[in-house]
Amino acid sequence: MHIVNAGIFAHIDAGKTTLTEQLLFQAGATHRAGSVDGGTSTTDFLPVERARGISVRNATVTLRHRDMLLHIIDTPGHADFAEEAELALPAADVCVIVISAREGAEAQTEFLLRLAARHAKPLLFFVNKCDMETPHTAAQQLSRLVKGGILPLNHADMRDMTTAERTEEALTALADETLLERYLHGEEIAAPLASALRGGMARGEICPLIYGSARTGAGVSLLLDTLHDYSFPRDPAAPFSAFVYQVEHREGLGKIAHLRLFGGALAVRGAVYNRRTGSTCKAAQIKHVLAMKFLDVPQLTDGDIGAVTGLSDVKAGDFLGDAPPISLELTPPYFRMKVAPIDATELPALKKALEELSDESPSLHAEWVDKKRELTVSAAGKIQAEILKETLRARYGLEATLSAPSVIYRETPVREAYGFASYTMPKPCWAVVRFLIQPLPRGSGLVYESVCSEKKIAYRYQEHIRTEVPRTLTQGLKSWQVTDLKVTLVDGEDHPQHTHPLDFFVATPMGIMDGLKNAGTRLLEPVLHLRVSAPEHTLGKVLALLAPRRAKLNAPEVRNEKFVLEADIPAEETFTLQGEIASATGGRADVDLHLIGYFPCPEGKGAVRERVGIDPLDRSLWILHARGAYKK
Repeated sequence: MHIVNAGIFAHIDAGKTTLTEQLLFQAGATHRAGSVDGGTSTTDFLPVERARGISVRNATVTLRHRDMLLHIIDTPGHADFAEEAELALPAADVCVIVISAREGAEAQTEFLLRLAARHAKPLLFFVNKCDMETPHTAAQQLSRLVKGGILPLNHADMRDMTTAERTEEALTALADETLLERYLHGEEIAAPLASALRGGMARGEICPLIYGSARTGAGVSLLLDTLHDYSFPRDPAAPFSAFVYQVEHREGLGKIAHLRLFGGALAVRGAVYNRRTGSTCKAAQIKHVLAMKFLDVPQLTDGDIGAVTGLSDVKAGDFLGDAPPISLELTPPYFRMKVAPIDATELPALKKALEELSDESPSLHAEWVDKKRELTVSAAGKIQAEILKETLRARYGLEATLSAPSVIYRETPVREAYGFASYTMPKPCWAVVRFLIQPLPRGSGLVYESVCSEKKIAYRYQEHIRTEVPRTLTQGLKSWQVTDLKVTLVDGEDHPQHTHPLDFFVATPMGIMDGLKNAGTRLLEPVLHLRVSAPEHTLGKVLALLAPRRAKLNAPEVRNEKFVLEADIPAEETFTLQGEIASATGGRADVDLHLIGYFPCPEGKGAVRERVGIDPLDRSLWILHARGAYKK
């Protein structure tokens, strides 16, 4: 039995969860297809999802079709929960993009296509709701958005194609002149054509497209057969490596880590090394998710997906074992809010709940400011904030208030400078470091390098420095994360007798902060790309809303009595924008906002944040704190 992992992605209301229900039903995994509107869908099992009729978390289900074990990851479609899609995508072999026949590719669809291209994932399109409207332009629209050739597998009215029609469409998508020549000369090309299609699909050079209806089930069996024909290489000799794409907590099971294996195998009681924490835990139970039930399995193998308990220290986004052949780059949240319990005595319980939820959603990043006894969380938008309140109430019995959002800024060095720290007192200790701090272009993130000889600082201590640098840079001079810089360890010193294993964890933050002090830092603000589509007669009202908001506008496009307007706009200017656009257009606007990057703040804009914890520039206090001797 071969394994295929399919992520199902879509714009909100495209029908992706309904499609998942039909896949389960037609594969025989359920007795009937669940309903989103009726609150009976398999993958929308959280109370908040069933109450609102939207997905807010990834949900994994497993089914069998012919000789295929198919793991489906059903992802949320709302832009506020894009992090879920970003976590699911590296775990998928293929991305099934669901598009509504009526609306076609929308702003969130284009975001998902960019995300899939970043990870070089094969695409399979399912044009949904064809029972309500014929999608005359779907294939042409998609061909402009993707690099691969679009290969329709049935007609827009959901009729099957003839063998000749399928062959001609396949040859067009492949653009293989040799096969085309053989076909025109009447040769039998079925076998080489099938092989070429499988390879082209797996490499993302061909994007199959199926017209169907998740509501009626039309096209779903064709989708199952097409997924069956995907083939992905597996290496049974590869060492164990895995990616945690989801963490959840369930009564009776505790913390559950959903893993995708990229090599090796994992058996019950097998040891699992967490690359983020450096710790090792043992797998207590391993399960597949069949419909709404967990099924115990003895092990997971290369390419498999499963739910594992016993991994107490994992968070979503963790890499386990050897480094998997993937990368993870989550879009950072750009708003932050204070969270407070209505009943002050519930503050400890609220803190614990938010820490647990941060394991599930890394971008939530619950932060406790002990001096103020204050909790803050990050969010991507209004809906995510509302869902957080509902989750605290339904899951933990906690009533909480959220403050108005504030922008999450960043900072970056102004000039090149050196930073130095010598930690040689009080004995026993010995760690000396010298760093070069250099500004980099916007979007570069953090680049780290060491040119220091291992004769001066032993390799094991240099590894301590390498891991401590990014932790230190989570707060710079203005207490925001520092980005777009290169940090080079240029010199230093350990001591054969006096150096303690933790000394470079103490010295590194002092050296980095000294370098930032010498370089100076400037504030960067998050800038979003805005796309608005609404009735043509409301264009003037929308332009009036954007005029005072520092937006850089592109010329609007008008077609079919609707306009499409795009702009780059600082996040600070968008707090109430979506609600105001909805009001100005009578609720008929489609609005998409996504982060494009961080750019220098204009003079007078931005905010300096109060530091969380001890500042390494306060040398005496920092050393006491780092050595565990600081008493508040």
